[in-house]
Amino acid sequence: MNTPPRSTVRWGTAVVTAVIILLLVLSWIIKYPYVIRAEALITTENPPANIVAHVSGNIEHLFVSDGKKVSSGSILGVMETTASYESVQWLSSMLDTVRPEDISSAYAQVSRGLPGNPVLGEIQDQYSSFRKTYYDYINHIKIDYYGKKIEAVNEEIKSIEDYIRQLKSKENLTSSNLDVEKTKYLRDSLLNKQNVLPDAELENSKQKYYSLKIELVQVVLEAASRRIDLASKKQELQDLTAAREEERQKYISEVDDELMKLKARLDWWIQNYLLVSPIDGNVTFTSYWSENQSVKEGETVMTVVPQGENEIIARIRIPMAGSGKVKEGQDVNIQLAGYPYLEYGMVQGIIESRSLVPEEDLYILDVYLPQGLSTFYGKQLKFSQNMTGRAEIITEDMRLIERLTYPFKFLVEKNRRRKSATL
Repeated sequence: MNTPPRSTVRWGTAVVTAVIILLLVLSWIIKYPYVIRAEALITTENPPANIVAHVSGNIEHLFVSDGKKVSSGSILGVMETTASYESVQWLSSMLDTVRPEDISSAYAQVSRGLPGNPVLGEIQDQYSSFRKTYYDYINHIKIDYYGKKIEAVNEEIKSIEDYIRQLKSKENLTSSNLDVEKTKYLRDSLLNKQNVLPDAELENSKQKYYSLKIELVQVVLEAASRRIDLASKKQELQDLTAAREEERQKYISEVDDELMKLKARLDWWIQNYLLVSPIDGNVTFTSYWSENQSVKEGETVMTVVPQGENEIIARIRIPMAGSGKVKEGQDVNIQLAGYPYLEYGMVQGIIESRSLVPEEDLYILDVYLPQGLSTFYGKQLKFSQNMTGRAEIITEDMRLIERLTYPFKFLVEKNRRRKSATL
């Protein structure tokens, strides 16, 4: 009585087997994707530029109003500083015209433009150092110690050269007179041998001849001595010229060095205290809108929104966990925070690119929105910069049976490797 009929056992076994086979078939047929969820930001291909305060303090000057059109490089405002903005403007304009290579030719005009007491605040020390070095160079040019010595040596060289020319003329005349006296002496000697000319007359002729010969030798020696003096003066001139140029280059190098330091300090001031637009666009205020408002370092003072047609894109930051499954061309569904997805639907996109390296353990994805902000419900959402939402990245489909067997596969492979390591 307790043993079930064989037919019932056979039917039960068949049903259980059929159910197992059906489940295996369904687990092979059924596929569903692995979804990675991440935060999304709706922006444009050329995103708006946030104007960030680099120092803490009040807004001292504000040169724009909400919605005003600005161009790249426009100064939008000035943070609180000990420097006068007008003095910094003057300094910037002046530095654009000062070049070390042409300072010597234009020092008179430039030097009058370097007042001693501009209100430059954080730049004052570098300006004072540059001004002192610059005026040292100007005084060096005015005094021109080596230049005056060079002029004196040139005058001496000119005088020596004139004297040498005069000695050369004297040498030529003395040589001519010597030839005449030599001829006379030879004639008198012949007459004396013939007893025509007395010995006293011959002695007188001989004395004149040798006197002129001595005088010629003295002229030649004097000319040689003067040529030595001339060579010495020319060497002195070369030394003075080299020393003058060396001194000039030393001053120019010091001026150039101080000029570079002053320009670097000015750039630092501009970077920290000026609010400058990096792009063309329209200004929009958020938390700050007037002068004297207090701002902390790193806070956004205003935003410049780019003008014209600009393609709307989404940027997604995904964690490293599971990021290996994310590839270009995969579909993305985005739920915008301001539009409940059950009512408005979701915006659809396609992954266009992925950053090569992570930033703070997050990869950046650029997502193309082929339908713009039109949802799959057919509703067109209104765009505003930096809209936030939640993205669902649809990765490759995976069979249900693969998901079920992966844990067992991992355990088997782990045990196999452990046994291989112990052998």
